[in-house]
Amino acid sequence: MVLDKTANTFDYVIVGGGTAGCVLAYRLTESGSRSVLLIEAGPPISGLLSKIPAALDFALHDCRFNWCFNTEPEPFMGNRRMNCPRGRALGGSSSINGMQFVRGNPNDFNRWAQNRLDSWDYAHCLPYFKQLECYQRGGDDYRGDNGPLHVTPGSIHTPLDRAFLDSASQAGHGISDDSNGYRQDGFGLSDKNTYHGRRWSAFDAYLKPALHRDNLRVETGCLAYKIIFDNNSAIGVEYKARGGITSAFAEKEVLISGGAISSPHLLMLSGIGDAEHLRHHNIPERQHLPGVGQNLQDHLDLRIQMSCKKAVSHYPSTRGVGRVAAGLQWLLTRSGVCTTNLLDVAGYVCSRPELSFPNLQLCFMAVAASYDGSKTYEGHGYQTHIDLMKPTSRGCIQLRSANPEEPPMISFNYLQTEEDQKVVIEGFKLARELLAQPSFDEFRDLEIDPGNDVKSDQAILDWAKVNGETEYHPTSSCSMGYSDSAVVDSELRVHGVANLRVVDASIMPEIVTANTHATTLMIAEKASDFILGKPPLGPLSVPLFQK
Repeated sequence: MVLDKTANTFDYVIVGGGTAGCVLAYRLTESGSRSVLLIEAGPPISGLLSKIPAALDFALHDCRFNWCFNTEPEPFMGNRRMNCPRGRALGGSSSINGMQFVRGNPNDFNRWAQNRLDSWDYAHCLPYFKQLECYQRGGDDYRGDNGPLHVTPGSIHTPLDRAFLDSASQAGHGISDDSNGYRQDGFGLSDKNTYHGRRWSAFDAYLKPALHRDNLRVETGCLAYKIIFDNNSAIGVEYKARGGITSAFAEKEVLISGGAISSPHLLMLSGIGDAEHLRHHNIPERQHLPGVGQNLQDHLDLRIQMSCKKAVSHYPSTRGVGRVAAGLQWLLTRSGVCTTNLLDVAGYVCSRPELSFPNLQLCFMAVAASYDGSKTYEGHGYQTHIDLMKPTSRGCIQLRSANPEEPPMISFNYLQTEEDQKVVIEGFKLARELLAQPSFDEFRDLEIDPGNDVKSDQAILDWAKVNGETEYHPTSSCSMGYSDSAVVDSELRVHGVANLRVVDASIMPEIVTANTHATTLMIAEKASDFILGKPPLGPLSVPLFQK
């Protein structure tokens, strides 16, 4: 096979300028001795609103920076087509997400390691978590203080936040002073990806500091069409740029970092996936890997909304003059309510006593509004989010057609299993119990949503099917492992293909008990050492909370 690679050849080609792609671009160009091309379908993210933590709903709804995917009709959610926002800009979803920094439970990674993935247990992941972060309280055995990613501890902004933490104690739950440290189990303040009152994305942390390097080229507005092969080796990428269809070539490796939706989509377009599915779309089979696009997971989110008897919520800052005043305060002083994502306190709990580690995340917001910010209720209010952290339901990504410009078919199959349905009911009752504690007596008014008529288990489940939404955490569609359904090995190399890796949230064998941004950064940090052939960071053994 003879190809003209003269002008567009690099050591590495990275497809996707999202969270993982930004890390790879930074680490692979750090020494100055290796050339890297990073291609991203979206633009550089722009505008002040993308930097204001409290204005996250604007970025989330802006289809300039968001793929604005929708699922196929979800069969266990009333056949609704549900939103599936994913970042489409430099920084990827870290440029539009809720800025929560949560690593996950140590048991998440120890479970990964049980399946011949010894180097992915918590002890081996912890040094990479520490390496990536600059925690504003300083480093310790669990936290890093010199990494690119600034992490700001949460703080109490309203009496309602305090009432929520007090309610946890009153209901008999534990308290954690650092959910990313010794103890995740329990309730406490939420860490955030912010710095001096503004969003601190993967672009800010990793890519922006590397843009001046002569050995890094970044091209935006480039949609990857397929991976180019020479026999069984990946040698480049064909993509659509502003000037038309072009190609870039990699002397060493092609690195796919499109995320849990786009990475399996590109692999299938390139002939890597289930052979029968590829034949159906007249795509020549390169490598039969039936696990591509399978095992898709996400956290389902539900909300209980309350009206508040006292004027102590964030409501004034969401409307009219109050909103303008809050924005001006942020603009002039980087202070006030706009410096927070409004998710200041949270808890990680077990829905039933026999569980060994949390399967629910309960987040609190001192405002009554839809999760994506598209609707705010009149008057003061507050809400608790109920998020299923360990779903047993599994979905898939499939080709809609062989046309790279057509989005894939996305099916999460939320609430497919009886276990997930059971956890929804258990979580809902736990959240209601918290909101009924004495700490809320002076604030509690009416339950706005779902309302007091939703009481029975069946009524709760029926309501969840109509009102549940994505927590924006798709993972696991190119799972790491060595089973017949695995897509990549322990060093994230695609099985059966040379010089091709997938590095993003899609490689998680099982979704973590956390917002997925922090874990994705860790994956990319760890992968960078694999790619460069560097000795991995040594494991760190630290005391861990045992329930």
